[in-house]
Amino acid sequence: MPDFIPQDELARERNHLAADRSLLSFVRSSLTLISIGVAVDQVVSAIAPGGRFIDIWAYGLSLLLVGLGVVTLALAIRDYQGEMQRLKAPVYLYTPRWPLGSTTGLLVLLVGILAFLWLGFQLWL
Repeated sequence: MPDFIPQDELARERNHLAADRSLLSFVRSSLTLISIGVAVDQVVSAIAPGGRFIDIWAYGLSLLLVGLGVVTLALAIRDYQGEMQRLKAPVYLYTPRWPLGSTTGLLVLLVGILAFLWLGFQLWL
């Protein structure tokens, strides 16, 4: 006969696995942002060597994307550690947290708008 596991422990296990999946999702998203930032710098440098104005914008966009990736990863790790601490407590109480996913999505949207405006500005030159 299998050991009896109280419902409370099953819920904690589900929350633990959900937190693991969320962290891994943010790791993938952060790596994607960092990779795109590096790729933008490399591609623009290869296409337009010596274009000082273009290089400055591409470098700024690259730094913005890499920085966003690093900050997203740091916040996801902090959120994960906080969730693990809450799960270890004798009584698990849900506490609303800052919506990291929607915040990252909004920041990526802003970076996309800036890149779009930059490309539009380049067409007018």
